[in-house]
Amino acid sequence: MSFREELERKSVEWVQGGVISAGQRERILAGEPPAPGAAPRLVGIFSLLGATLVVLGVILVVSQNWSEIPRMTKLAAGIALMTGAYAGGYWLRFGPLSMTRTGEGVLLIGTGTLLANLALISQQYNIDFNPSPLLLPVLLAAVASAYLLRSRAFIFAAAAVAIFWLIFEIQRDGSEFQTQDAAALLVIAGGGVWLMVAAEANRRFGWDEFAAPLRFAGGFTIFSAVYALGFYRHYEVDERIAAFPAIALLVVPLVLAVAALVAVALKRESALGWPRVPAEVWPPVVAAIVVLVALVAWSFAVGANPRPNAERTFIIYTTGFWVIALALAADLAWLGLALRREWWINAALVYVGLFAITRYFDLFNDFAQTGAVFAGAGLFLLVLAFALERGRRALRHEMTGSAG
Repeated sequence: MSFREELERKSVEWVQGGVISAGQRERILAGEPPAPGAAPRLVGIFSLLGATLVVLGVILVVSQNWSEIPRMTKLAAGIALMTGAYAGGYWLRFGPLSMTRTGEGVLLIGTGTLLANLALISQQYNIDFNPSPLLLPVLLAAVASAYLLRSRAFIFAAAAVAIFWLIFEIQRDGSEFQTQDAAALLVIAGGGVWLMVAAEANRRFGWDEFAAPLRFAGGFTIFSAVYALGFYRHYEVDERIAAFPAIALLVVPLVLAVAALVAVALKRESALGWPRVPAEVWPPVVAAIVVLVALVAWSFAVGANPRPNAERTFIIYTTGFWVIALALAADLAWLGLALRREWWINAALVYVGLFAITRYFDLFNDFAQTGAVFAGAGLFLLVLAFALERGRRALRHEMTGSAG
């Protein structure tokens, strides 16, 4: 149940009990606008998921009959399918039906077919196969479509493709971003921070609707990378990160994050062209930026001096990522409470639970360490529960005072 629904239900009881009047109830509800309905979100989710399944289905059907299909037939069919998807999506999106989200889903099929066609050409003509060069034009097409259509679905797809492009690019021989597999997680975390920066840049230049999808993609990337980096002591990292990926994906995001921290901490957001952060969410926002700064700085320190042998006996780097993971979860829950988004709180709790279970299997050979992990995770959850209950109680007192 959303906060608005719970408020509507409780306020009826308050009126019946004589705590507030019917007019006061109306004014309270007017100050808490209803959340957007689930239907538009579901249409967007179904369109994105449907486009993905169609592309995967076509790839599986073609792969099943690959050897029996002539070369030119494959190319012609791929181009026809891509053209048909773009034409059909454009007609649904801008034609008499004006089905915005469904049309965007069909247009996404066209973008996915573009990737399939590039892979087909690469295979047909024996081009050295690495998904990175194939993903780059798809990424550019998705970004262009997002801004031309002002489409949240396309910007989310572009963010996902950007992360996959980075993952493959850092493994490509001769790439400027080339990094060892284990150390690559450090720059992938930096890529997640770049998506958060892109979200704020879009908000700064008037593309507010793109901020949420980019934040989600960036946050998911950061949480996933930090979770994987929690196993750093098991990785074999023998070399430092090369200068170019370290600067592009760690140093530059660090500088931008520090600049944002200074602006928000001094309440000078207007100097960067941002709207002022409301007082009730200012503390968790500052805390979130502090954790991002700590993450990028710690990743740079680890990449500059990997300590391959020393880390196995004294796990300072690994412990640092454990602390950052818990801090990220705490900030997510704090922001969820401040912004009244319960699923953020639930996601943070699930992440902490997964983290605790993972640490158990990681350290099960030493019961003292396992006990410390469980005790620490339990205390963290208790502190988090205390903060959530205190926040809800303060919100309830604030509403009661306004009614009085």
